[in-house]
Amino acid sequence: MIHVCIRTSAVLAVLGASFAAAQPPTYASGNTFYIDGEVGDDRNAGTSPRTAWRSLARVNDATFSPGARILLKAGTSYKGVLRLHGSGESGRPIIVDRYGAGPKPRILAPLGQGAVVLLYNVEYWEVSNLELTGGRTGVFVYLKEFGVGHHLHFKDLHIHDIRGNLRGDDGGFLLKREGETTWFDDLLIEGCRIEHVDRNGILHTDYPTLSKKHHSQNVVIRGNRLSDIGGDGIFILGCDGALIERNVLRYAHQRVGRQKGERACAGIWPQRCNNTVIQFNEVSHTAVGGKTVWDSEAFDDDIGCRGTVFQYNYSHDNAGGFLLACGGARGTVVRYNISQNDAVATFSLEGNGTGNITIYNNVFYVGPDMTVNMTRNTFGIPRDVRYFNNIFYAAGAMTYKFGSVEDAVFANNLYFGNHRERPVDRHALTVEPLLVRPGGGGNGRNTADVYKLLPGSPCRGAGRIVAGNGGRDFWGDPVPVDKRPAVGAHNP
Repeated sequence: MIHVCIRTSAVLAVLGASFAAAQPPTYASGNTFYIDGEVGDDRNAGTSPRTAWRSLARVNDATFSPGARILLKAGTSYKGVLRLHGSGESGRPIIVDRYGAGPKPRILAPLGQGAVVLLYNVEYWEVSNLELTGGRTGVFVYLKEFGVGHHLHFKDLHIHDIRGNLRGDDGGFLLKREGETTWFDDLLIEGCRIEHVDRNGILHTDYPTLSKKHHSQNVVIRGNRLSDIGGDGIFILGCDGALIERNVLRYAHQRVGRQKGERACAGIWPQRCNNTVIQFNEVSHTAVGGKTVWDSEAFDDDIGCRGTVFQYNYSHDNAGGFLLACGGARGTVVRYNISQNDAVATFSLEGNGTGNITIYNNVFYVGPDMTVNMTRNTFGIPRDVRYFNNIFYAAGAMTYKFGSVEDAVFANNLYFGNHRERPVDRHALTVEPLLVRPGGGGNGRNTADVYKLLPGSPCRGAGRIVAGNGGRDFWGDPVPVDKRPAVGAHNP
């Protein structure tokens, strides 16, 4: 995949005109401000529910100090955009939230114009419990020649019906840093719902500066639910030690096609990142029903990545396969995942320099009437790929097309069903693995229980010991390092 970002003119369009105005006044530290779109009045002090402001414009005209709280009344609606000025400090972030009982306050921006919520060159903010719709981007955080942007947290937001540019970087969340000495530290997106947005669900980008000196740190994307995404689901560039976990992503890559200026898409993927951990996610139906299949894997380990770990994920019904590794990605670990009915190619291994990949203790299931390449290579010479302790279950057919891949090693895997040109495998098993109900998984991680081993399974204790195995299986059962584990994702 090749990443191309929006141009400066487009960035300014998303920023909107509010930043061209004079600097808003500064309010005293630690105050709480209330907004009530039904009975408030912008001439009020705003410091109590009885003296609430009425409009977002009143918030946009203010610069807030450390410890301030900006509270929108539950159940109220606002037309326009929210522009947040000022920075908090360590231990005293600025809070945006709701007050009272009822639905999340709703902000409706002009469709296809600007960001619904914008934070530009600020830090120490926490934004929670809002409904955002309209605009080109739901939440846009933009740091430009700022230095380190600390503690930017977003929780329990409902972002939907965002009409962004299918060739740009718009979408649910856009976190953009620009400048050789500018990056995020402590960026959290948690518990958000993102539906029917274009182009991306969540994007962290450092284009065009592409600094090799600094990566964003402490980036956590956790527990979000994304559906009907025009392009990529969750895509991060230029991070170190990012954690992407417990997200549910369905139906990404729905509207981006094979047209000039449109990039390829996948479900969850890093690029130019180090030591990313991607775990406990469920990714399904990428590109299914969409405009085209172009990449369209559940996961991707892309250009320049080092040490990415994909573990304990459940992937099913993705049109392009389970995982693409390309662009010189190295040191990838793929363990204790379950893939059901991921089409075309379970693993696409592409490009010179890609390699040192270890794939162990996973379950790969291909249903009836499907023929899927377990390994595919179409360009470049990937090297040193190891497959240990996996279950390859072909109710349909599995093929193995290594192309120019060099030094692929298979050992202690189980093959059941129709396998064409199966690789040489030391200590291979070719018997029924005795799973609970293979092929019976559906939506929801709990449905993956059908891939547990039954009593008497030949997989028990038949694997090879793998150092640094993570210590647990897909379901949390311990995996010791001093005795042979089971084959597959379950170690009873």
